[in-house]
Amino acid sequence: MLLAPLNYWRVRHPVKGMWDFLFPALGAVGLTAALMLWPAIPSPYGATGFLGGLQNLYAILGGFFVAALTLLSTADSRALRQPLAGSPPPKFGTETVPLDRRRFLCLLFGYLAFSAFGLYALGFIATLLAPGAREILAGPARTVASLAFLLFYTFWLSHVFVSTMVGLYYFTDRLQRPDPVLIRDTDDLQAAE
Repeated sequence: MLLAPLNYWRVRHPVKGMWDFLFPALGAVGLTAALMLWPAIPSPYGATGFLGGLQNLYAILGGFFVAALTLLSTADSRALRQPLAGSPPPKFGTETVPLDRRRFLCLLFGYLAFSAFGLYALGFIATLLAPGAREILAGPARTVASLAFLLFYTFWLSHVFVSTMVGLYYFTDRLQRPDPVLIRDTDDLQAAE
C-alpha cells in the first residue's frame, strides 16, 4: 500500500522506455559527470551543495504534484475519461483495456509526489551521513560509493524531470486539443464487410 505510487512503472508503451530509461540515463550521466569532475563545484553533500540546494525545490514540487493529483481525482471532465491515444495505446500491467487519461495522469502524478518526498528524504539522509562516510571510506572506495549514489540519485531526479514534462504536456496541450475523428466513407465500410 505504501508503495502504490510506484505502480506508474507498470504502465506499458513502446515509447515509455525512452521516458523512463534513456532520457533519465543521459541526464544522470551528464549531471554526475559535472558533479564529480567540474573543478569549481562544491561537494554535492555539503549544506550548500547540490543535494542541499534541491531540498526546498522538493517541498514545492511535492505540494504541486499532490495538488495536481487532487485536481485529477476530483475533476469531472470528458477529456479525462477518454482513452490515451497511440498505436498501440498505453496499457497498465497485464490489462488489455487501454488506459484512460485520468488513470494515467493519476499514476504519473502519484509517482511524482512520491518521488519528490523520496528524493527529499534521500538527499537529507545523504547530507547527514556524508561526513561520517568520508571518515569510514578511504580513497577509491569513497569515490566509487559517491559515484554510485550520485548516479542513482541523478537518475531518479532526471526521471522526475522527464516525467514532469510529460505531465505538463498533457495538462497544457494534449487535454486542450480534441482527438482526431476518423470519418469513414460508407463505401469503404461496405467493402470491408
